[in-house]
Amino acid sequence: MRMYIKSIKEIAWQRVLDGRSPPRIVDADGDSCRVKPESAWSNNEVQTSNFNSKALNAIFTSVDVNMFSLIKNCTSAKEAWEIIQKHCEGSESVRRTKLRMLTSKFESLRMEDNETIIEYDRGL
Repeated sequence: MRMYIKSIKEIAWQRVLDGRSPPRIVDADGDSCRVKPESAWSNNEVQTSNFNSKALNAIFTSVDVNMFSLIKNCTSAKEAWEIIQKHCEGSESVRRTKLRMLTSKFESLRMEDNETIIEYDRGL
């Protein structure tokens, strides 16, 4: 998926990593006060937002129907990507538990004295 989105353009993948924040209007003090209306966006702001749309479209078209139902309301590629990651990989604690289970299974992996290599291989 990463390479597919990067093939669109590198900045599309950056939108997945960084997220999309709409341009804001800056007041006289230099503070951003509210979201800028789309009709007032500069060409650069439109392009940046467009890369978020392209990355989000790439994600939408690459997932199955079940996964799409989880992300269909996302407006940023980052948000969709995080939902997919959490769904596929689980939370940090789930990943740690999976790793511990795999480590334990690997450590207990032994070939019996009466097994041939072929029998052992089939049992994996």
